[in-house]
Formats: sequence, structure tokens, C-alpha cells
Amino acid sequence: MVIIGFSTKTSKKLVQVCCRHFKHCAIITGTQNRFVLHQFVRRNYVKKITLSNHGLAQLKHNGWVFILSGTKRAKAMKTNAMTCVAYAKAALNIKNFWIQTPDALYKYLTKKLT
Repeated sequence: MVIIGFSTKTSKKLVQVCCRHFKHCAIITGTQNRFVLHQFVRRNYVKKITLSNHGLAQLKHNGWVFILSGTKRAKAMKTNAMTCVAYAKAALNIKNFWIQTPDALYKYLTKKLT
């Protein structure tokens, strides 16, 4: 199961200026009750954080929005991606060049999955 999480908060100044609503996205993989959040920090560095159902509920309470993707398994994720969106696109095997911000990725996924 692959879940994509979107957040409206970030500490990076350039991202605060460039992105409108959603500022960050993250890939969450796992089974029914154990999840691994792949937090993109910078190029060549992805922090893997173990979560439970309670952890996901806390993230949702703090403003994260989740989309359950149609894929069962994430592709081989490249850690040399430049942005969190590029990392998520590689994991979901999305080749669309025009998706460069978390807002565009959110719009694409909601349109594709409905």
C-alpha cells in the first residue's frame, strides 16, 4: 500500500514563496498497521520514519492530507531527486514534466484517482 501525504508547513524559505497551498509531500509505504514515512530532506538524503496508525492520526490532526494511491507497491525510489515532488513522482512512476509542485501533484492524483 502506498499513501502520499501532503503538508502545508515547511521551514524552507524558497518553498514558502514558490508553492501555494501544499508545501511538502511524502511517500508512506507499509501494511495495515505499520507504516514507513519516506521524508525527503535534501538531495541524496531521505529519512525513513516508522509510524503506526496513531502516528498517522497525529499527522492528520496537524494538517497533513493523505491520498491512497492506486499502486500496491512503490517503485525503486531514487534518492538523487532534487525535490520531494520528484521523489514522489519516481516512487509512483509518474513521467509528467509539468508536475513540479506539491499542489500540482495533489491535483494530478485527485483527478487520476476519481
